[in-house]
Amino acid sequence: MTLAARALRALAFALALPALLPAPGEAAAAPPPLAWAVVSQHTPRLFWTGRNRDVRVRVRNDGRATWSEAAGDHLSYHWLARDGTMVEQDGERTSFPHTVRPGETVEVTARVRAPATSGVWILEWAMVREQVAWYGPPAGPAPARVRVLVVWRCALLTVGFVLLSAAAVLAARRWRPRGGARFWLAVEAAPVLWTWLGVGLATVTFSEVAEYQLWSGGGVLAASAAALLALPVALLPGRWRGVAAGGMVAAVNLVALADVLHLRYFGTVVPVVAVVGAGQLRQVEGSIRALMHPIDGWLLGGAATALLFAPLWPRRRRSQAAPARSRRLAWVGAVAATLAAGVPAGLALRAGMNDPAVSEQLFSHGALLGRWGLVNVHLFDAVRTYREWATRDRPTPQEAAAARAFFAARAAARTGPLSAYGVAKGDDLVLIQVESLQQWVIGARVGGVEITPFLNALRSRALYFPFVFDQTGEGRSSDGEFGVLNSQHALDRGALAFRFPYDHFVTLASTLRRQGYATLSAHPFERGFWNRGVLHPRYGFERMVFRRALGPGETIGWGLADEVFFERMEGVLAAERRPYFAFLITLGLHHPFDLFPDRHKVLDVGALKDTPLGNYIHAMHYFDASLAALVAALERSGALAHTVVALYGDHEAGLYVDAPLLALAGEKRWDPSVLVRLRRVPFFVLLPGGRLAGEIPTIGGQVDIAPTLLTLLGVPAPACFVGGPLDPGRRSLAVLNDGSAVGDGLEFVAEGPAIPVEGACFAWPSGERRPLAECGGIERRGEQELAASRFVVEHDLAEKFAAPAQP
Repeated sequence: MTLAARALRALAFALALPALLPAPGEAAAAPPPLAWAVVSQHTPRLFWTGRNRDVRVRVRNDGRATWSEAAGDHLSYHWLARDGTMVEQDGERTSFPHTVRPGETVEVTARVRAPATSGVWILEWAMVREQVAWYGPPAGPAPARVRVLVVWRCALLTVGFVLLSAAAVLAARRWRPRGGARFWLAVEAAPVLWTWLGVGLATVTFSEVAEYQLWSGGGVLAASAAALLALPVALLPGRWRGVAAGGMVAAVNLVALADVLHLRYFGTVVPVVAVVGAGQLRQVEGSIRALMHPIDGWLLGGAATALLFAPLWPRRRRSQAAPARSRRLAWVGAVAATLAAGVPAGLALRAGMNDPAVSEQLFSHGALLGRWGLVNVHLFDAVRTYREWATRDRPTPQEAAAARAFFAARAAARTGPLSAYGVAKGDDLVLIQVESLQQWVIGARVGGVEITPFLNALRSRALYFPFVFDQTGEGRSSDGEFGVLNSQHALDRGALAFRFPYDHFVTLASTLRRQGYATLSAHPFERGFWNRGVLHPRYGFERMVFRRALGPGETIGWGLADEVFFERMEGVLAAERRPYFAFLITLGLHHPFDLFPDRHKVLDVGALKDTPLGNYIHAMHYFDASLAALVAALERSGALAHTVVALYGDHEAGLYVDAPLLALAGEKRWDPSVLVRLRRVPFFVLLPGGRLAGEIPTIGGQVDIAPTLLTLLGVPAPACFVGGPLDPGRRSLAVLNDGSAVGDGLEFVAEGPAIPVEGACFAWPSGERRPLAECGGIERRGEQELAASRFVVEHDLAEKFAAPAQP
């Protein structure tokens, strides 16, 4: 280039320079505070439904604000339908390894959870500043949206298992006519391997259907446990292995299906101790149907394949047997192989049994399922149940001393002055356990109309306790009445109604009976339901009135309608010797809330019509009217002048917590703490003449109901009661069955959606996230309370700890 050309080029650049710079006084456009770019991402094109995958993503901070954990900046994602419609907005969050300054690029490994349904989906990467806003669309060279295929892995594996089984059966039957000794040794060894594969497949299918992903290393332990279940097949003579293999694999698939349904309702797999309650399956058939999903069919497919395999697998004639020495060597080899493969599972179970944090204290079935796999969890439960049974009557001196110290401290705490002690001394008591009544129903409206107008009005006529928590476990209604009457916590596994029905109980009924009260229980259903025919006499009830004694009448769901039940009880109460304690258990409408008759649907529930939530609202409105009629009848007869009428909800309703329910409950949005907040059940006490009334905001649980009622009646509470009176100003704690606890302005959530294994801490009642250490105090107090209460129940020590404490 000549010197003249260079000069002309420099002149042209100088003339153009003013157009490239901001005008005088004009600032260059600044980037927004929150902006980002996707530099690169390695999103796989195939996901398994409901499974987590790790994806490497590089992002750049294109905004003015620094990204930090303190500010709540996280990488996340959305799941969109193939047409771009938003389906799942709140994906898993991924933290950055350090603060990210403007202009800086950072690489992270994001945890992505696939949708729970198969099909073509769009994964959209997103950035969020928690409690502030989602960032806008990203810039950058890499796309933020990726089209992926989500597939049921269990479907592919099950189809593969069916094809493999069919091929094996066809091949074995084809070669059978000309098979020699080695052929028959292989045919008799194959069912052992087939059992191993079938049980392993059932474990994988369960984990996907139940949405419990195996942790790192969990797959090895699950495969090892499958080998342990193949061991009984290996121990059998070769001719019988095919039948045994089919039976074992079918049984594991059916148990896995039962576990899926149990998990959806109770949050646990079916414990060994629940087998004694299997006779009640007929009564819960509707709930079972409501809990089943189409995807559960893959477990039924595994069971069907196994049942077909068993009769079709060829069996040799005695004349076709290999030499005895060869058969013995093959038998030893099969047994040794399954034993060796089962060693990792055996070691893990042994370590779990020797770890008190796992074997004796609270544990999350979800954590154990991910850590060990389904079969190991059942083996662990069986071993733990046997050890519990074998050592039940032999508590260690240290355990006994700790329990005695706990209950002595509780009894001492109940001896101080109580504001309402004896205000209803000598009066009758009617205590009503209301099926599925939750706290959020009180004061709620649908279409501008009150759901429970009578209970709403009762808030100013009676003592009203809005912060009493449901403390039931797997025993549901039976746990509700056990906790209320015994002032003890429900068991962590199974229902006390079937595990320990022959304990020597100390209850509200037995305490009042010793004070000269007549005691009566009534329930408009079968006496065998929840083993009440056995339990109630041991609880201290002199008389029991069940469906047959109540006579025919309108039925809603399983038993007599609430209105009919209360009408029949009016005459029974009028004829009872005074003073009396009557315990009435309603049945009304039960989960899945699909049998409520149209003739009683008087509310306009709008879009909730014919939904479980809509039917539940109708049922609560119907109960409210039935209760109003009962109280009016007691008032007309003059009985209300000398009768305390109390009622509480037995347990939460088991409804799906979605946007309509949250809106009715007054919750602005779902967050990980909301499920505990929703586990409140109302507690009302209507005193004769309205001697005391108003809201008592004391936090408590169902274990505090009996001590509260005894305080009002002027009767000392037994020293074995774990609860205390819900006195105003009392420093109280509510401990839930899973170890969650509420008190001291904090809420500790032990387990649940989006809750880590170690639990999470929140402010009460706002739900604001708090450091886990802040909840350490209420978590430990909750653990101590549950341990002491369950120690008394499991070792039948209530009578030994029951010396009454004077108020």
